[in-house]
Amino acid sequence: MKYILSSLACAISMQLSAATSEEVSVKGEVSLGIISNSALSVDELDEVSSQGDSGLEKTAAVTGLWKINDKAKLAASYRYNEQDYQEFDAFDLALHQISVDASYQWRKKDLGLRYDGAKAKLDGETFLTFQQASIYLGTFLQPQTFLRTSAKVKSKKFAVMSNRNADAYGASAELFHFINDGQIMFMLGVSADKETATDAQFNYSGYGANIKLSRKFELFGLAQKAAIGWRFQSKDFQAYSNDDMPSQLESKADEHRNIFQAQWQLEFNKHLALVSKLEYGDYRSQLDSQTYSQTTSSLSIKAQF
Repeated sequence: MKYILSSLACAISMQLSAATSEEVSVKGEVSLGIISNSALSVDELDEVSSQGDSGLEKTAAVTGLWKINDKAKLAASYRYNEQDYQEFDAFDLALHQISVDASYQWRKKDLGLRYDGAKAKLDGETFLTFQQASIYLGTFLQPQTFLRTSAKVKSKKFAVMSNRNADAYGASAELFHFINDGQIMFMLGVSADKETATDAQFNYSGYGANIKLSRKFELFGLAQKAAIGWRFQSKDFQAYSNDDMPSQLESKADEHRNIFQAQWQLEFNKHLALVSKLEYGDYRSQLDSQTYSQTTSSLSIKAQF
């Protein structure tokens, strides 16, 4: 996988260096809103609280796009999200995310290389860093139907719980279908991945599926967008040997997650919008402590430039 990514990077680099710049664009957004959470949790640390809380949510993002020529383009982005709860500071989350995406149109297909990085902080302290490199191929099956497949390698490191440090690889496919000149979009995705951690009890194989339906429309002279979605994820943790009893196998409890989402956006003009989100998650595990339901809602004002 690393050889493939390196080869693709060299190929794209050669194309970029030989190209003449055509267009560079930059756009960004900031938002401020209120958030309510019925059950505070940190999935990566298996921390779940039956207590709920509310607070402020802040987001800032900037994206740059360089259209090098009619075939090659390079995009980069940075996004910051912060959730600041009123009572339970231990669940205050700050997330920094960056991405770089280089793609080239080859035989009417989009061939690309992408890097994603993230750093997460709880109550002001870094607890997780994440990196992912992926290679993807996108093609139009029909004028209104687009298929994108990708292969990924991932790495995550924890600041304190180093036994959870892990490397993983996976694959995914997403099918997009557009109706009414793109005003309606339907997406169906599937994924599979395998993760190997420093501590064998956190090794797992997983698969997932997600569906999303969105529609753009105008009402009372204002542009609006509504979307609903469902995401499913299953993790099958692998059995491992017990050091005290080598003949005995143990495993961490398997997990299944169903998450339902709804979003509505009202645009007052091209720069200002009101955004509301609602999410319900049903988390099932063989461990009672990891079996719970969670409802999260938010309402925010977003400025785009």
